[in-house]
Amino acid sequence: MSSEDDNTEDPLEKIVENKDEINRERLANAIDGIVHVDRESGEAIIRDGYSDLGNEEKFVARLLARRAAVELEYIDPGEIGASSSEFAERMDPKESTIQNYGGLDFVDNDADRGGYYIPNQSVGLAISYLEEVEP
Repeated sequence: MSSEDDNTEDPLEKIVENKDEINRERLANAIDGIVHVDRESGEAIIRDGYSDLGNEEKFVARLLARRAAVELEYIDPGEIGASSSEFAERMDPKESTIQNYGGLDFVDNDADRGGYYIPNQSVGLAISYLEEVEP
């Protein structure tokens, strides 16, 4: 191996990421004007852009708001999820419809975390989904 090889970065390094790292700016931009986060409770605060979304997009926006609340340390990571009944209370669809939304590739469901949530490594996918539907 020559000294030139020692100075060359491993090409595989360009595909290495930290799965727990979230692009906070991109997350903030995705939900700004749709849902904000209450400093005291970590709950979602509905903004004007929320009414422009369909129910599935509202579901994703609410999950992203919960993710932001965890990142801001307003809620404990164990509280990141929400049950289908919690979503149904805050949105128009029935619990069964919410359960269908839970089938999105970037949404997980774990009772130990409180229900439906977006795992760290899937936040970018959820943001992209929301960005595609925003007016």
